[in-house]
Amino acid sequence: MPQLPIVFPFSSSDIGGSHVATYELAVALQKDFGRRCIFLCADGTPIADEARRLGIKVVDTGEIAWAHASLRKRRSPVRTLRRFPARLAIMRQIGRCIVHANEIVAIQSFGIIAKLLGGKIVYHHHALNRMALPNRLLISRADAVIAVSETCRAPLSFVPNERLQVVLNPIEVPQNFDRCAARARVCAKLEISDDDTLVGFVGNLWDRKRPEFFLRASAVMAASDNRMRFIIFGRKGDVDVPAMQALAGMLGIADRVVFAGFMMPAEDNIAALDLLMAPAIREPFGRTPIEAALLGTPWVATDDAGHGEIGRQWAGGRLVPIDADEVAFARVAVAILANPTSVTATADQRTTIAANFSPHREAIEVEAIYRQLES
Repeated sequence: MPQLPIVFPFSSSDIGGSHVATYELAVALQKDFGRRCIFLCADGTPIADEARRLGIKVVDTGEIAWAHASLRKRRSPVRTLRRFPARLAIMRQIGRCIVHANEIVAIQSFGIIAKLLGGKIVYHHHALNRMALPNRLLISRADAVIAVSETCRAPLSFVPNERLQVVLNPIEVPQNFDRCAARARVCAKLEISDDDTLVGFVGNLWDRKRPEFFLRASAVMAASDNRMRFIIFGRKGDVDVPAMQALAGMLGIADRVVFAGFMMPAEDNIAALDLLMAPAIREPFGRTPIEAALLGTPWVATDDAGHGEIGRQWAGGRLVPIDADEVAFARVAVAILANPTSVTATADQRTTIAANFSPHREAIEVEAIYRQLES
C-alpha cells in the first residue's frame, strides 16, 4: 500500500517545544522513511519559516489573522464552522492523508475533515490540560494517540490501551558541540562578559514555568557571587516582560538580569550557561534538562510532573522538592555551581541519553504507527 502524506497542522504563530519536536520528527521521517511531510499553518509565521528552512513543505491555511489570537478564539465552534469550506478545499488539494495533530484544536480544525475524506488522525499529546468532555470527544476521534511521557499518559486513561502508547520526543544536539564557541557567540549577542557565571532560564514566560520564582531565587544567589549574571531566554506568555523587569528592580538585581527574548539556535543558549534552572511545575516532559545533559550543562529542576520523570531516569542535574521555596532552590543551585561535575552527565551517560532521544528512534516508532493505520 502506498504511503500517505503526513500533515502537521498548527493554528498558532510562535515556536514552542512541541513545534521543535515536530520539526525533528518530520525531518527524520523524510530522511529515514521517505515520508512526505507537510506543515499546515499560516504563512508568514515563525512556525512556517522554520519548517521551510528545514526543508519541510508548508501549505498556507490563510489564517494569519487568527495565528496570534488566543486558544479560546481559535477553538471557537462558530469560527470552525465558518472556516469549514476553506479548510475542506485545502484538505482536498492535499488528498487522503494522516493528520498528525500536536494540539487538540488541530483535530477540530483539520483532523475531522481528514477523516471525512478517508484519512486518519494521530493525536500527539504534549500537555497536561484538563480533560473536559469536549477534549475527550475530540481525542476519541483519533485513530492512534501518542503521549510524550508517562506523566502525559496518565490523563488519557479514557483512551483504549491498543490505541495509546508513550513515545519520547526527539531531542538532538550536534555531535562534538563546541561549548566555548557557543558561549562566545551568546555573550557577544547579549554584550555581556563570558567571564561571568551565567545562570539561565530557558522557556517562554508562562506562569506554570515560574519565571518569577526564578528571579527570586536569582536574587538569593546574587548575594553569594557578584560575578553571577542571570539570563532569561523566552518570550512573553501569560507573564509580561515589563512585569518581570519591575520585579528584578524590586529585588535589586535589575543590573544582573538579561532579558534575551527568543534566540536561536537553542543549543547555543543552553551550552553558554554554567547552570540551567528549570523551576517549572506541571511540565509535561520538558526538553531543556535533556538538552542541557547532552550539552554538558548542569541543571536544577523542580521535582514535579515531567521534570521529576526526567530526573529519576536520566543523569545531568538535580531535583528540588516541589514544596521548596526560592531560598532552598537557590542553595541547591549554588551547591551545583560549586561542584558541577557532581551532577554533569558523563560521556557514557550522554551516549545513553542521545540514543534514548534520537530522532531516528522516534521516527521508527511513529512510522510503525502510521503503517498500522495504513494497513
